[in-house]
Amino acid sequence: MEIHTSSIGEWKKSGVASCIVVAMRPGAAASFPLIDETATSLLESARARGAFSGKAGESMFLPLPGADVVGVLAIGLGDNTDPDAETVRRAAGKGIDNLRAHRVTRLAIDCSVSWPVVPFIEGIALGQYRFERYKKPDPDAFSGEIDDVVLVCDAPDTLHDVRDACRYAERVCRNTNWARDLANAASNDMTPAQLALDAHGIAEKYKLGYECLDAGRMAELGMNALLGVAKGSKQPPKLIILNYRAANDVPTVALVGKGITFDTGGISIKPSDSMHEMKYDMCGAAAVLGTMRTVGRTKPNLNVLCVVPAAENCVDGNAQKPGDIVRAYNGKTIEVHNTDAEGRLILCDALAYTVDHYAPDMIVDVATLTGGVLVALGHYAAGVMSTDDALCAGIEAAANATGERVWRFPLWDDYSKLIEGEHADLSNIGPPRQASSIIGGVFLKEFVGDTPWAHIDIAGTAWGAKNISYLDTKYASGYGVRLLSEWIRATAGAGA
Repeated sequence: MEIHTSSIGEWKKSGVASCIVVAMRPGAAASFPLIDETATSLLESARARGAFSGKAGESMFLPLPGADVVGVLAIGLGDNTDPDAETVRRAAGKGIDNLRAHRVTRLAIDCSVSWPVVPFIEGIALGQYRFERYKKPDPDAFSGEIDDVVLVCDAPDTLHDVRDACRYAERVCRNTNWARDLANAASNDMTPAQLALDAHGIAEKYKLGYECLDAGRMAELGMNALLGVAKGSKQPPKLIILNYRAANDVPTVALVGKGITFDTGGISIKPSDSMHEMKYDMCGAAAVLGTMRTVGRTKPNLNVLCVVPAAENCVDGNAQKPGDIVRAYNGKTIEVHNTDAEGRLILCDALAYTVDHYAPDMIVDVATLTGGVLVALGHYAAGVMSTDDALCAGIEAAANATGERVWRFPLWDDYSKLIEGEHADLSNIGPPRQASSIIGGVFLKEFVGDTPWAHIDIAGTAWGAKNISYLDTKYASGYGVRLLSEWIRATAGAGA
C-alpha cells in the first residue's frame, strides 16, 4: 500500500478514480471539500433517514456514479473530541467488504478535519487480509487490495507527519499479515525447518545475525526439556536466533517466541474435534519473527535479540511419557506430568540459554501457552505476567496504543509452591483447575534468573476473536507484532 499526500486542488486535477473517505460526527453539518454538493446531499439524506448518524464506530459506503469517484466511505467519530483509535480501526474494518465489492483499489482520505487516520489505515491493512494459498484460483474473483492511498488537505506540514505515521503503521501491519501467513500455513508445510528458513530470509533481507542450533548441538548444551518435546516427531527441532545490533552502548532486549508448529498434545493427547487448529501453536514464534521484520526495517537504537524454539509435539513409540523426568539447560529437573504442557518445556530451555549466553537487559516471551487464559480473558486480551513493573507498564502502554490488549496476572510466591516436584525440582503442571495460566508463568520464571522478564500468553488472542471487524475469524490474528513493534519503538525512544 503506497501512501502519498496531496493538496485538494492537486488531487482534483489528478483524475484518478478513488473512493473518498470522510469522517463525520453526529449532528455536525456536512461540509467536505473532496465531494460535490450531490454527494454531500446524499450523505445528509442517509443521516436523516437513520442509515448513518456519525456515531463512534459506524461505517457506511455510498456508491457514486462518475469516472473520478467510485464512492464515499463515511466513518463515524462520535461526540468525543479525541476518538478512540480502536473504534476507528473497527469502523475501517466494517468498510472492507464494500470496498472489495466495488473493486476499490485507491482511497483519497479527507484530512481537512483532524481525525485518527493512522488507526484507519491499520483497520484497512489488517481487514483486507486474505489467505488463499491452497485454494484454486477463481478467475472471476476480485483479488486486488487497496494499493494506493492519498491523504488530502491544504496543510502540507501537518500532512507530512500524518503520512510518515501512516507509512510506519502500514509497514507494521504488513509484517503482521506476514506473521499471519506463517500461522495459517498447513503444518505439513510449516515445519520447524521451514520456520528456520523463513527466519533466515529475514536475516538476509535486513542484514541481521542468524544462528540455528540443531538437535545435536542442543543435546551437547543440555536442552533436554526442549528435546523431550520433540522426541515423538520425525521433524527435527530447531533453536532459531536472530540478532539485530544497533550499538554496544545501548540496552539489549530479547524476544522469545513459542514455535510448536503442531501440537497433538503428545501422549496426553488432545481431543480430536479442534486439533486441526493446533497449527496455530507457533503464533508466538510468528509474532516475534514478524516484529524482527519491523526492527530490521526501522533500525531502532536498541539491540534486539529474537529466539525461537521450534518443534512438533507428536506421538510415536519414542514420544515423551507422563512421569518422565528431564534436566533442563540450567540444570533444573522437571517432572513431565502432562505432555500437553509442552510449550513451557521448550521455552524454559530457550529462556535459560538466552539469559546465559546473551545477558539481555530485558526479556519478553510470547506464547500460546494455556487454555486457561482463554477461560480467564476470552479472545479479547492476552495475559501478561512480569517480574518488573516498569517493563510491564511499557507493555501495557503499547497494548493500549495498538488495541492488542493485555491484562496483568500476579506472580505471588504461593503459586510457585504449586509446581514443586515430588521427585524433581519442578512439575510442568500444577493442581487441576487452579490458576493454570499463572502456573505456566511461574514455571517460566524459574528460568530467567534476575533478568527483568515478561511473559505474554496469547492463547486466546492468536485466533478466534469474534466481532473485531478487521480480523477475520478464519485466520490467525497476528497478535503481538503490533504490540511488540510499538513497545520496542517506545523503549528505544525513551533510551530504554
